[in-house]
Amino acid sequence: MIGYRLPVRQLLILLFLAAPAAARQSSVTPEMHKLLHEGIDAIYMMDFAAADAATGKAIALDPAYPHAYLGRAATDLIRFAYGTEQADPALIKTFEVKTAKAIEVAEAYLKLHPQDPDVLFVLGSAHGICGRLAIVQRQWLRAFAHGRASMKSIRLAAKLDPELYDARLGLGMFDYYVATIPKFAGWLAKIVLGGDRARGIRQIIIAAEKGDLSKTAAQLILVEIYLEDDFGARNPAEGLRLMRGIHAQYPNSAMLDSALIVGLYEDKKFDEAVKEAREFQARTESGRYPAMNLAKSHAMLGTLLWGAGDKAQALTEFQAGAVARGDGLRTRWMVWSKVRVGHLLDTLGRRDEALSAYKAAYAEGDDWGYRALIKPCLRAPCVGDKFPGHFSPY
Repeated sequence: MIGYRLPVRQLLILLFLAAPAAARQSSVTPEMHKLLHEGIDAIYMMDFAAADAATGKAIALDPAYPHAYLGRAATDLIRFAYGTEQADPALIKTFEVKTAKAIEVAEAYLKLHPQDPDVLFVLGSAHGICGRLAIVQRQWLRAFAHGRASMKSIRLAAKLDPELYDARLGLGMFDYYVATIPKFAGWLAKIVLGGDRARGIRQIIIAAEKGDLSKTAAQLILVEIYLEDDFGARNPAEGLRLMRGIHAQYPNSAMLDSALIVGLYEDKKFDEAVKEAREFQARTESGRYPAMNLAKSHAMLGTLLWGAGDKAQALTEFQAGAVARGDGLRTRWMVWSKVRVGHLLDTLGRRDEALSAYKAAYAEGDDWGYRALIKPCLRAPCVGDKFPGHFSPY
């Protein structure tokens, strides 16, 4: 399997399908709008069967209309990233097939309705997420082609309908994240595609405040920017404030529960973060959250305890995560826990044991691209101010 590394920001573009607010004139019918809303809520709740059912009903309403086709693809990608913790690459294949179908249906619709901003936005969104996946796969020419097609459609949609605030998220994400393309390809991306971080953040804020179904997605993108930005926009307190509001809307979502824990950690609210992480682990062990979250729960709690200064208990959590096969699944968090065992042992000066942990993680294979992070630790101890670092490297 290729080392897929798909954090939230690279996925949520699929969750802001251009479903209109009631005041807008739109080709999306009220009945379809309701179903799209149900599907997106189900995705946030990780109820993928309900999401599939909602998109299926929406497609049945009008098989020639593209919104629900893209929603159907979104379900597979979020299921891959969070429903299996990137352990089932077959879902990437089904996502690609379904996204291609969404593009096909959108193009056919636009031949009859070439000035429809909602469908132009769907077409741009489909190309946009295909382009971002191509970047993850290092397929640069494919990424550039999809990126150019995406911006052409989304910019036209925004021009035709300035009140289509969901489009601001697409424009903002493009502007902000074009700089994430690796440096050796970044110069070409800027020449061909453009990009402006500050302008991108302004656009995302508009979507977060005025968007319809994009509102929560835009807020989550802002959360990630505020928690992780290295270019001057980092603001953990504001990120945590937004994340608390989102979590309150979906209190039983393992995906969003873990995102709240990240926010607490980044804002150094260690006591509250540890409490939330223990509750996350208890919910996983009791069956309220899917069992495949077990290794993740240990990795998160271990990082929090390390950050709070309890290295001995943190090591115990990482060691538990390294062997935690919830539902029998081998997840990226199991492998990452083995790496974290090595990091912590290095910090404790136990180099021989750390090397054994790194070698065990390296031997797991490179399904998630961790070997590049392990190699430097095999050459020299991985210690310093950057540790414990983030929960996950990607």
